[in-house]
Amino acid sequence: MTSEILIHVKASPIRLAPDASSEEAFIAIIGGCLRHAEANRLAVQQSQIEGVHQMRVAFRRLRSGLKIFRPLIPREASASLVEDLRWLNGFLGPARDWDVFLEEGMAPVFAHFPRKRSLLLFRGRAGVLREHHHQTLREALAQPRYALMRQHFSDWLEGRAWREGLGDEAREPLAEPILAFATPLLESDHRRVVKRGEAFADLSAEERHALRIRIKELRYALDFFASLYPAPAVKITLSALSGLQDCLGVMNDIAVARRLLDETGLKPLSVARQVIEGWYGCRLDVHERQFAEVWQRYREGERPWKDGGSGT
Repeated sequence: MTSEILIHVKASPIRLAPDASSEEAFIAIIGGCLRHAEANRLAVQQSQIEGVHQMRVAFRRLRSGLKIFRPLIPREASASLVEDLRWLNGFLGPARDWDVFLEEGMAPVFAHFPRKRSLLLFRGRAGVLREHHHQTLREALAQPRYALMRQHFSDWLEGRAWREGLGDEAREPLAEPILAFATPLLESDHRRVVKRGEAFADLSAEERHALRIRIKELRYALDFFASLYPAPAVKITLSALSGLQDCLGVMNDIAVARRLLDETGLKPLSVARQVIEGWYGCRLDVHERQFAEVWQRYREGERPWKDGGSGT
């Protein structure tokens, strides 16, 4: 009898009514992220690559959700929960980084040089390291701390524990309609992206990384609030934001690749390392040229929140 193969689960759309309170929307968003993560736990325990990806996305979205609502629910209210998220990301991050590096970044290199001895040796060492990180992730999910983390989040949401540290005046915005909170937030995030993006050619590597973070924050926020705005415009904008993030993500891929190469002990002057770093350098050049095209598509698109939101 064979064991059941569990399939990864993508995030379910979050449905928010325009007149829902901001607090109700916060609970729906954070609760949805938690369910998304837990739905992939068994797939992660089976070392499914996409299961690891989806769980990492779920917790990244969750942290983004906490940040989005900081004007209403201050950082201090979730500080202990965020510490648990950092702990878990210490296992999720390395496992996902190795998956991306070997299955996406390095796949064309291995295919182009199928018999190059140095790359074959590197691939073997890298595979052992990836399995080690998957194993430590599985062990982390089996620890009591993970179950307690999920329970603490659940209790925190159900009991609306953030209210304990808020006075009556600070609680009032929690009752305001989510649409009144989401629209100015999206416009503000958009303007910050545009300010940096228009000067893309002159940005340093650090500034481009900061732009990528801004784009990711806007994409997550629009995805959370998507049901409040016209679906066609939301879809087009999310697609453009995703494309911009992909273009800029190659710089982060290079930084991660160098760290992973160091982890394998691959020397800077080794043939395998020179081939790998050369490949990533070519990818960076291609994506930098693509950025201008995708940026124009984003700027020409209509902002879904422009008219204040009218739903689907």
